[in-house]
Order: sequence, then C-alpha cells, then structure tokens
Amino acid sequence: MSEFESLRDEIRQAQARHRAIPEHVRGLHVPYSRRGELSIPAFKMAAGGNPATDGRATSLKLMAKASQLPVDFFFYDLEDAAPDQPEYKRWARQFVVEALRTHDFGERVVAFRPNNIRTAYFEDDVVEVLRGAGDRLHALVIPKSETAEEVADVARIVRRVQEKCGHANRLRLEVLIESPRALMQAQQIAAVPEVAALAFGAWDFARTVGGEVDAQTWLRDQAVARQLLPIVAASEGKEAVDAVTGTLPIRPTKPQGLSDADYQAALDSPAPERLDNWRYPAEFLDKARARRDALDLCARDAHDARAVGFAGKWILHPDQIDAIQGAWVPTRDRALAALALAVAYTRAALHGSGAELDGGRLADKAVVGTDWWIVQNALKGGVLRDADFAASGFTLEQLRRTVVTRDEQLGA
Repeated sequence: MSEFESLRDEIRQAQARHRAIPEHVRGLHVPYSRRGELSIPAFKMAAGGNPATDGRATSLKLMAKASQLPVDFFFYDLEDAAPDQPEYKRWARQFVVEALRTHDFGERVVAFRPNNIRTAYFEDDVVEVLRGAGDRLHALVIPKSETAEEVADVARIVRRVQEKCGHANRLRLEVLIESPRALMQAQQIAAVPEVAALAFGAWDFARTVGGEVDAQTWLRDQAVARQLLPIVAASEGKEAVDAVTGTLPIRPTKPQGLSDADYQAALDSPAPERLDNWRYPAEFLDKARARRDALDLCARDAHDARAVGFAGKWILHPDQIDAIQGAWVPTRDRALAALALAVAYTRAALHGSGAELDGGRLADKAVVGTDWWIVQNALKGGVLRDADFAASGFTLEQLRRTVVTRDEQLGA
C-alpha cells in the first residue's frame, strides 16, 4: 500500500484545511440563550413633569419591572423609547445606570440599546452607560446599522471603553437589520466576532423600502427579508431574533363593581365574547376580545418564527411574554417523543444502524438532529429533567455526541 502514502498525505492535508472551517449551526458562537427580548423604556414622564423627580420616579419604576418579569432577555432602550431631546437623553442615561446598579437580574440576559453611531447621542450613550454599569451588562442592541464596517467599529469602541473602565466582561452585540443595505451585508455583519444575533426590524425595514407592515399579512409580505436572517446568522454560528408583533394586548379597564376574580377570568378566557353579558359590560368584552386576538396573533407570529429558525422574538408588552417564549417550549409529550427518538437512534447506532424508523418516516442523523432542537428547548424550558435522561439509559452528553454532527469527531 506504499503507493498510496503520498495520496493519503494529500488527503490528510485537505482534511486539515477543511476542518478549520467546521459546519456552522445556529448559536455555535453565542454564549447565552433567550426566547424573548423585552424592550424597557429608559425615560418616561407625564407632560409638565420634572425630569429629576417625576421622570426619575416613573422611569425607574418601569425599569424595575424588568428585574421581576419572567423574560429571558431585556434591554433598557435609549433610542426610540426615549424622547429625541438632548436633556431627556441625558437623564435617561443616568436612570439606566442607576437601574443596572440597583437590581438583581438573576439569570436574565441584560442589555441596553444606544442610539446609532451616526447620531449625536451615541458617544455619551456608550461612554456614560458602560462607565457606570458596563460590568453589569451582557450585550448591547445596536439599531439602524448600515454596514459591517460600522458594526465592527461599534464593537471596537465598546471593547475599548470596557477596557478603559477596567471591566473584564466581554459584551456582545445584537444588531438590528432595518434597511436594504444592512440586509445585503447581513452575513458580513454576522461575521463580526462580537455579534451574537441579527434582529429583524420590520417597521424600519418597511420604511426604508417604501413598504408597510400589516399585522395580519406581514409574515407573507416581508417573508424574503425576514426568513433570510436565520439562515445568514446560522452560517456564521450566530442567531436571529424576530421582529415585534405590533398589535399590543392592551388590558381593558376593570368595570366598576366587577370583582378581581371575574376581571381576571375575562382576561384569561380564550373567547371573552362568550362570557355572560349580564356580568360583563359589552364594551369591556369587546376590548377583552381585542386583547385576546392580539395575544393569539403574537403566538402565531412566535410559532412561525421558531419554525423558520429564529432563536427568539422581540417583546413590546409584558403580557406578550408567555405567548412568545411559550412558542419555544414544547409540550412534555412532544419533548419526550423527541428524546425517545434520540435514544432509539443512539441505541441503533451502537448496534450498527445509521437510521431508525419513526412512525412513517426514516429517521437518519439529519431528522434526529432536527428533533434535537426540541430536546434542547425542553431543557431550557424545564419540560425535561435529569430524571428523564437517567431513565433513558444515556447521559445528555452521550446522546448529544451521537445525534449532533461533529466534524472534529473524525479525528477522535
């Protein structure tokens, strides 16, 4: 076989080159997970109020909610949710720093959104917030980026400010794709090392292309741009975050004389219009139905986002949290079925088979690997527990090693 030695050496050299570019899948280079990202205004004040007192009280109350809400990821918003006035932006920065230094956020991913680099606000947003609380953050949400060079500059500036402040934590960037040029450079943007995710900004994207956003049809109208992002992000081992559902689930005012229990029952009802008219005023039921329709719409959008590969979705209203994050949490029956498929495939692999029948489909590594996302989501959502893996006869790592394609195993 000596005549093959030079050819074998050539093969090994080719392998070494291509192993340097392993298969990229979603989230390979993302250090945290989330299903929903909640925007929290950094400044809020009633007309005629004093920013130092009224503005501070209202703003910090809003921002304090983020430390209590069951959301995976939240960010304090200095851009669109803070008034476009230098004085108010200055106060907003102070309130963000105070909130970040005050609250315990547990396991939540914590971020803030500065104004974009072309504005007069960007410099102070980045310097003042990172100087005051950069060690308390995980990420920045970067709006209205146009090019990969711009995003790389933002990453370098953030890194330099963190170093100057003595903060050791590395901050990631979640970059909004909101214009045609940004979409055309999305892969280069995703390739910037600090970028963790591309987020679709449906409304600004529609504005920049002269389109519109219809709550009922936007999944179809913006399908090309929207569905491209999970693919582009995954090609660089990053993730994509879906846009907001703009129809908000506004809670109707509780009618006078209605008990708290009856009020909550109406809000929780899947069909408020079927409730007793003698107990609930017609106007209240109409508004409760509108709220339920908004939640159903949000859930529809979130399930579609999960199905096309998004890792999460933006949240504008606290009542959207369950509808959105729940889309990434399978039922226990579905999770157990996905786990059973992984177990069957692993057991078959140990006995010499590379595929397994799953009902009417042939489940090879690609099929089982797709279901493995369900197992991972079930773990994150608490649907599967350690006991479920113990009962399977395999550890989580044993299953993962068999189910997930790992190029580096070729040399193991």
